Amino acid sequence: MLQAGLLVLSVLVVYWPVFKGEFVWDDLLLVKQNPIVKGEATPGTVWFQGDFPLTTVAFWLQWQLWGDNPAGYHIVNVLLHVTASLLVWGVLVRLGVPGAWLGAVIYALHPVCVGSVAWVSELKNTLSLPFYLLSIAWWLDADTARTKRQNIKAELYYVFSLGAFVLALLSKTSTVMLPVVLLGCTWWRRARVTAPDMLRVAPYFALSVAFGLLTVWFQSLQAIRGATVQTEGIPGRITSAAMAVWFYLGKALVPIRLNLIYPRWTIDTCALPTYLPLIGLGIAFAVCWLFRRSWGRPVLLALGYFTVNLLPVLGLIDMYYLAISRVSDHFQYIALIGPTAFMGAVIGSVFRGTWLKVIAPALLISFGALTMQRAYVFASEERLWLDVLAKNPDAWPAHNNLGAIRAEHGRLDDAIRHFETALRIKPDNYKAHINIGRALAQKGRFDQAEPHFRAALRLSPLDADAHKFYGLALADQGRLQQAIFHLRESLRAREDIDAHLTLADLYRRLGNPNKAIAHCRAALKLAPDTPEALNNLAWLLATTHNHSPRNGTEAVELAERACALTGFKDARCLGTLAVAYAEAGRFADAVATADKALQQARSAGDMQLAEMLEQLQQLFRAAKPYRDPAPAEPTHAQR
Repeated sequence: MLQAGLLVLSVLVVYWPVFKGEFVWDDLLLVKQNPIVKGEATPGTVWFQGDFPLTTVAFWLQWQLWGDNPAGYHIVNVLLHVTASLLVWGVLVRLGVPGAWLGAVIYALHPVCVGSVAWVSELKNTLSLPFYLLSIAWWLDADTARTKRQNIKAELYYVFSLGAFVLALLSKTSTVMLPVVLLGCTWWRRARVTAPDMLRVAPYFALSVAFGLLTVWFQSLQAIRGATVQTEGIPGRITSAAMAVWFYLGKALVPIRLNLIYPRWTIDTCALPTYLPLIGLGIAFAVCWLFRRSWGRPVLLALGYFTVNLLPVLGLIDMYYLAISRVSDHFQYIALIGPTAFMGAVIGSVFRGTWLKVIAPALLISFGALTMQRAYVFASEERLWLDVLAKNPDAWPAHNNLGAIRAEHGRLDDAIRHFETALRIKPDNYKAHINIGRALAQKGRFDQAEPHFRAALRLSPLDADAHKFYGLALADQGRLQQAIFHLRESLRAREDIDAHLTLADLYRRLGNPNKAIAHCRAALKLAPDTPEALNNLAWLLATTHNHSPRNGTEAVELAERACALTGFKDARCLGTLAVAYAEAGRFADAVATADKALQQARSAGDMQLAEMLEQLQQLFRAAKPYRDPAPAEPTHAQR
């Protein structure tokens, strides 16, 4: 219990910065675009809509618990990592690996794991690994029970192991290499693999093939969608894979200068040095096999486990991330167990007494300090992208995302510089075109922004954001019909509250209240408790110059909900409620509510709104409702 407690406590300490951390990169987007959260699927129908449905359900459950608060997601990831580390210990004990506890703690505190544990998007890693390890543990327990002729117990453990493997695959399909690992564990125990062993592992292989094909289909048709992520042929991919294995092994043994996005190396299949990593890897396996009856056996198991579990992510098949970099720390989350277990075994076997008491704590403290520092970097998205650029200045996603952060903080000139750098490095980066267009439009330089919006649409004609933000910029320029076209195209690609509300305002300005009301209702269908949508629909129903759409009773209900959601502290919502009361014939309530809105507007220094509310009060005292004026004939620019 003491050893388990120390492991748990050490993980909680080194990952403490993450508990107060932010969402990074596309974390929040991934959670909010969850098909269950969006209402496109249910927990029962999501199983055939992606390649990690159990992770999708887990994200949905967390959304019910903590919504868009990142703390809960980070805590879950850390606790799953703790669970996996304890299971690593249990598996190593079952395999009879010396220094099992030390190997597990090295894994728990290894800095490379931060790329999975501190990144909410990598829940698929931290969720799949406990099931993966349980499958190994129960496979070994079944083998032990079979040796003791406890057949019923053996069959139960076998069923549990197979079930855990299914759950691991449903969490993340890169666990497909488990059947090979099970055979490796069997060989480690008995120095041979028999025909019955092959028969028992056959269902695991069948599941691996099925889920592997599903992932290839998903990556090709949904994640990549025809984009070119690798131009190398088979020889280039194989040599790149060998280079990646050595790269990962180097980071496993010496985890310094870790990065979210590593420089993407080029492959020259005509140069002989390109093949040296592949030749070296082959020699390493051959030498280990030749000396398998002595020191080569444990090295072969550790290196074999490491390499086998990396195979799905080495670039032999296309994955979206390979367009950014050929390697990533989170790709070796499962494979890392091999090197860390080997480290623990070597330290536990070679060193004794005082040396062990010095070397083991020194290694754990060093790894723990590096992990805490890395967790601190991951706790802030801005720090993370600055860290990336300090180590890889040509990381175009980092420039693009850091630019977006700068724009959010109002530092538009700095943001534009980062977007321009991203475009210089990757000219076909349509997202950078969108972002620089938005920033230039915010600065009032629409003539410079428009070419970027058009470039984004040339590169990605169906992109929802390209149409949406171009439409919003066009609306600000008074080009209403063009704005409507692009906003409608945006909605064809993706439902979006902001696009619906902007379209509602544009149709109101063009004198089409029915379409305006329809878009407000569509926005409320997406998010029923959005104060802005409630307020805008209430205003339309209470004030439109056309008689037929007006509905004072519904306008009051909607405006009261908007006011309740804003704590009756929003002057605009209160003003709309006053207008709705007037339309419903409740003029005394209208006067009183307008007075409250007037006081709040004055307190907030919004004198334009205050002046309008004073005019409304005069109308209501005269028992007259307010009507939006009929729109003027559209100008040439609006047409």
